[in-house]
Amino acid sequence: MASIIFFLVILLSIMVALFSRRGHGHQDSRDFFVASGQFGGILVFMLAVGETYSIGSIMGFPSAAYSTGTSFIIWFLSYIVLAYPVGYFLNPLIWRAGRHYQALTMADLFRARFGSRGLERLVVLTAILCLLPMGELQIVGLLRIIDQFHWGLPEQWTTAAAAGLTFAWIMLSGIRAPAYVSVIKDSLVLMAVTVVGLAALRAGGMAHLPPMAWTGQPVALRDQVYALSTIPLQAVAFCVAPQTVAFVFTARSARTVRRNQIVMPLYMVMFPFLYLVALYARSAGLPVPTPNAVFMVAAGALVPDWMVGLAAGACALSGLVILAGTCLAIGPLVSRNLLHGLSDSGQRRGAQAVIALYLLFSIVAAGHLSGLMVTLTSFYYLGVSQFIPGIAAILWRWPLSAWALGAGLVVGDAVAMGGALAGLQPAGLNTGMVGLVANLLVAGAIAWMERRKRVAGAASGIV
Repeated sequence: MASIIFFLVILLSIMVALFSRRGHGHQDSRDFFVASGQFGGILVFMLAVGETYSIGSIMGFPSAAYSTGTSFIIWFLSYIVLAYPVGYFLNPLIWRAGRHYQALTMADLFRARFGSRGLERLVVLTAILCLLPMGELQIVGLLRIIDQFHWGLPEQWTTAAAAGLTFAWIMLSGIRAPAYVSVIKDSLVLMAVTVVGLAALRAGGMAHLPPMAWTGQPVALRDQVYALSTIPLQAVAFCVAPQTVAFVFTARSARTVRRNQIVMPLYMVMFPFLYLVALYARSAGLPVPTPNAVFMVAAGALVPDWMVGLAAGACALSGLVILAGTCLAIGPLVSRNLLHGLSDSGQRRGAQAVIALYLLFSIVAAGHLSGLMVTLTSFYYLGVSQFIPGIAAILWRWPLSAWALGAGLVVGDAVAMGGALAGLQPAGLNTGMVGLVANLLVAGAIAWMERRKRVAGAASGIV
């Protein structure tokens, strides 16, 4: 029964993706990438917070709670909660800038504002480096879900089917397909998580909790400094991530974006239920093969088979929707911002080719490059946070040149990622924050020198 329900959920997603194509059979690049900026509140809402209901959250949150207890939960939830008020002020400004410059990607903003192909390419390469492991992460999560069914299928078949389904969605209607599927996905996720969480509560998940197993040792000062530097950094980075910017561009108006930010905290309702699931799995001593299997193992122990299939289908759709969104962020970055001179239809076809290659890479990475992908995944917020000065310069028209921003971006990436690789935490600070400070200092220093040079040149001309 669980397998039947799972496949029915996947079939429903295909039908919804086909429905999303209605009236949009012949799309230009703007409609394919950002739905011509026509999405209303519901679809923008589903896209913009899709990361909250990702396969990483559904499986990773109870996994971390099961393994480390409440310290992770406080840090994780804090940055997400803070991201919403930040987005309330920031995201409408990003939308206005995108509409002003007719941008489809974040790199379009940098090119239009600063007129520099070099800076545009640098932004693209940094964004691709940050997004590269996201596809592999979703596919690995999907494999862990399929493991619960014990079908005995080769992993290559599963990963190929997931990539094929994702590519089919994208080919059908571009960004519209994952947006429409997100409506189904989020409804099923909320239902599954709530039912499993309530079942865990009813089973007495908190009744036999060993007190010391979850409290652990007192949090060290360095760990507190790390958390306090990470929370605001990732909250702002969440709003300037390449795929988030692209999702903002799909909105009909700045008012739609702002109103969505008001209700986005409602998405947090699932996390208490996921915590209850982790508590139950820990206190009941469930045989969990890996921490990432906590949610599905608990579901199998608490709810009927049909609900297990529904939960697995919801988790699978979460991974596939995020995978499709990542593909639609990377594709136009290459076809529009690296391969200049393509026609409108050429940009769309070029992006589709890039997406196919990215999906193939993600399949190979899931099977052979997991260690490297784990390292690159840790770079995501470190790299994305270095876009903050550039986005700020675009929105508030800071007097910074392309050279100053580019140099700051390179230095910021080197400090943040290099420090993370070396295991450095100066005074306990997140290396992304250290990199951001270095980024701002370098960009500011170059801007100051350029300004002095212009003043000196003007003075010599007067003399």
